[in-house]
Amino acid sequence: MEKKTKRLLGEFIKFGLTGVLGTVTNLAIFFLGADLLKFHEIPVGIFCFIIAGTQNYFINHIWSFKEYTGGETIRFRKWLQFLSGSLAGLLLNILVMKLVLYLFTPPYKFMAQAVGIAAGMVLNFTISKFFVFRKKPEEKESGNDE
Repeated sequence: MEKKTKRLLGEFIKFGLTGVLGTVTNLAIFFLGADLLKFHEIPVGIFCFIIAGTQNYFINHIWSFKEYTGGETIRFRKWLQFLSGSLAGLLLNILVMKLVLYLFTPPYKFMAQAVGIAAGMVLNFTISKFFVFRKKPEEKESGNDE
């Protein structure tokens, strides 16, 4: 396997594992808010997105994309960029969740939320990899991308 492909696969696996942890966080809070406390699923979903997204940003910064962050400090601007980039995933998540709730009426709303989260993963990886945690232009030009 080519070195670049191997690295991309490693990043995707780390991103996926980080996403699994974020999904557990998201679903636990969502179950508490929407299923047990009976709050409406959209505001609860948005709240879960912010909490899990913040958790995922920190883990992606220090682990998944460590090669690109190079030990730099975590910055508010980058966190905002990460969450902003993830908004497309949130929109896809909510659309899929509402579609599942409408078509299948699962016994627990968090089941529809899980399907929505899965739908946004590839989109979120692409945005994170190529827009949030990308190498700086001077690193690309120097050939240090292998």
